[in-house]
Amino acid sequence: MGLFAFACDDKSAGQAPPAPTVTPTPPPLEETLPLDRFRYTAALTLRERGPASDAREVVISTEGTFQSPDRHAFTYSTTWGGGSLTESAVIIGDQVWVRRGDGAWREASGDDGQASALLSNAYTSFEPNFLSGAEFDEVRENVRRLPSADEMVNGVLTSHYQVGPAGLAFLEAFLGGEGLSSDVEDLSWELWLAQSGGWPVRLLAKATITSDLKILDELNLRAPTTWVLRIDVSQPNDPALIVAAPDEG
Repeated sequence: MGLFAFACDDKSAGQAPPAPTVTPTPPPLEETLPLDRFRYTAALTLRERGPASDAREVVISTEGTFQSPDRHAFTYSTTWGGGSLTESAVIIGDQVWVRRGDGAWREASGDDGQASALLSNAYTSFEPNFLSGAEFDEVRENVRRLPSADEMVNGVLTSHYQVGPAGLAFLEAFLGGEGLSSDVEDLSWELWLAQSGGWPVRLLAKATITSDLKILDELNLRAPTTWVLRIDVSQPNDPALIVAAPDEG
């Protein structure tokens, strides 16, 4: 898929062809620096367009910690005008503990319905292609042809790229078929890559859904609804980040 392909009308019939433009070739894409530990947040905000007094809003967020090789801890929250729901999980190897709100932790079995739904719904470092995979590598390769700005984000020196509507394949892969990339307008997004290691430090995307899709029905929202997706990764390789079983504090 050509992520940065552009088309134009041919208005130069009969004229001498312009001199070819040589686009500098960036150096080969380096492997993403593996992070042994990090913190992350991923928040999706959906808000109906319309008068502020009538517009409804839903915020779905995940905040978590990863410790290599197989330790994950996260809290998944959904908030709306009438209330909120929070669930948490700790994963160490093949062991999983879950809880709702501030309730007691319990170890989940392999066929636990709550644990299965939580791991399916929340976007976490437990996902096999968490901010990685072929689509993301293709995006990283292509954005390096765009202008960038040096910025400090989450304590990390980054290259900030204004990607715009390109790279939809990665967004679709990231959104996991939730339907947020269907029937949208004004799609734009930005990417901040660490200058040392090339890993994603921040991603910010937004668009407006123009049709009453299934996901809007499930959230009791109506089109047009604007969504904003923001992901932040912080504390790279911080030895203070430790994921332990709930009974170990």
